[in-house]
This record gives sequence, structure tokens and C-alpha cells, in this order.
Amino acid sequence: MDIAALYIGSYLLGSIPTAYLIGRLIRGVDIRGYGSGNVGSANLYEHVGKRWVVPLVAFEMLVKGALPIWAALYVLDIDRSSAYLIGPPLLAIAGNNWSAFLKFQGGRGIAVTGGTLLALSPVLLVASCVIATGGWKVTKSSGLWVLISLVLLPLWAYLVHDNLNLVWYCFGLLGIVVLKRLSANWTPFPEDVSRKRVLFNRLVRDRDVLDRTGWVRRIPEGSS
Repeated sequence: MDIAALYIGSYLLGSIPTAYLIGRLIRGVDIRGYGSGNVGSANLYEHVGKRWVVPLVAFEMLVKGALPIWAALYVLDIDRSSAYLIGPPLLAIAGNNWSAFLKFQGGRGIAVTGGTLLALSPVLLVASCVIATGGWKVTKSSGLWVLISLVLLPLWAYLVHDNLNLVWYCFGLLGIVVLKRLSANWTPFPEDVSRKRVLFNRLVRDRDVLDRTGWVRRIPEGSS
């Protein structure tokens, strides 16, 4: 029962649509209709205000990402090598990406992922941040380098930790992020771009089109 409650609680905690709530409370907007349609920090930055990114990321990392793992470790005394520890972080990320409170729409789960890595392995968190940030500084393509950093996570987990369950967690995390990028909040495919091109853009660039500026600054018709 304790494990079941932990798993259900992890998903529901991850499902809290933090960026959506901030957008509604601060500007009265549904950020799913703006920019990328993503319920996350980048879209919040563009369409609500940069001052709200820090509290959003803090909540996503510490509460939605890390708290379920800390509860498993220090309340339920689950061992770090236990396979039971894979469930809470994956469910928290899945809840963020497919929120039960937003008709199974949501964010990309990157900040929540950071929180899970903070609780599971700060070394992996630092490694992924260095790769993603360094690559972005050189190429200015954050979507590509976030993906590369996640692809490399299972390798780092295998090399750094004597814990095969952590390696499987990293593979599960990668699968969730890839699936979320491809489904993109169930957004219809653009009519003027081929389906293969859209899927490639979603996977590699984390958007439907080449033009990043036009994509992230989109607003609903009739809005100012």
C-alpha cells in the first residue's frame, strides 16, 4: 500500500500545472495557446515574465522532482539500489508531461528531471547541465543539446554508479522525453510542412518549424 500511495502521489504531484497556474493568476492567460504551447519555463518566460521562471523552476525541481524520491528514501526507507525507486521519478515526470489536470497536456519535464537527478545523483545532474549548456552556448540550439545530454545519461550512470536500476531510469527518462516531444501536446501537424519534417523538428529542435523566433512568439488571433 505504501508503494502504491507513493506512486500515485508522485504522478499527481508531477501533474500540478505550475506554469499554467502562474499564467492564469498573473496575466489571465492559458499559455497552452501561446508560443510553443508548452506548459513550462521557456513559454512562461516569453509570455508571462522572466521573474516567474526562478520560482517555477524551484518548485518543479524540489517539489515535483526531488520530493517523491526523498519521500521514498527517508520516509519509506527504500534503498537506493531498489527497483522500486525507479517508479516515483518517472511518474513525476510523466505527470508533468501529461497532467491529469490539463486533459493530459503539460510541459517537457526538463526542470522536473533536474530535480529527480538532484535527489538521485547530483553528479549526473551536473554532467547533463554542462553538456546541454555548453552545446547551447556554441550552437544556440537548446533543444538539440538537451536531447544529447539526455541520450548520454545512461552512459554516465553506468560509468559513475554501480547501480543498474539508475541506468534503466535514465533510459526510461529518455523515452518519456522523446515521446513528449513527438506528441507535442497533441498539436495538429502544420499543413505546409511534411509530417516527416515536423517529427524531425519536434525530436531534434523541440518545435514544429525551423523559425524559432516566430514559433516561440506566437499568440492567439485577436490577442495583442
